Amino acid sequence: MKYKIKELLLLCCAVGVLALLPLLYSKDMPIEVNVPALNSKEMDVKAEEQHREAAAAAVKAQVRRMYRCQTDEDCIIVDKDPCGCLVGPSGVTAINAEYTLDFNKMQSNLVAKACPDRAPSTERECSPNAQAVCVKNVCKIRF
Repeated sequence: MKYKIKELLLLCCAVGVLALLPLLYSKDMPIEVNVPALNSKEMDVKAEEQHREAAAAAVKAQVRRMYRCQTDEDCIIVDKDPCGCLVGPSGVTAINAEYTLDFNKMQSNLVAKACPDRAPSTERECSPNAQAVCVKNVCKIRF
């Protein structure tokens, strides 16, 4: 008796599934999927934008590494402006000495400009007693 009930239940389930199949495969109400279409020009622009963002992130990471230090001996004062102290204290900065070549490479991309025709500043960062020090693992100029 149990066997017959089980078979009857399975038969009902199979008939139910077969009855629902036309409903599931009906073309009356298809599932709509909205996918934005990009043409090749938009894809190229998007890829270029992502490349630029990745390059900018890499440069920021490199710059952060340039300022990291462990001891005062790791740090040196360099010109961040082509005119250095001729433009005042904002023309210099302190970086890790290991990254001097990388810093100079980055600075070589700056536009050449005419420097002011005056004596170099001797205030704050440009003073003769200014020195590069490591403060909380970051190179700074103490004056």
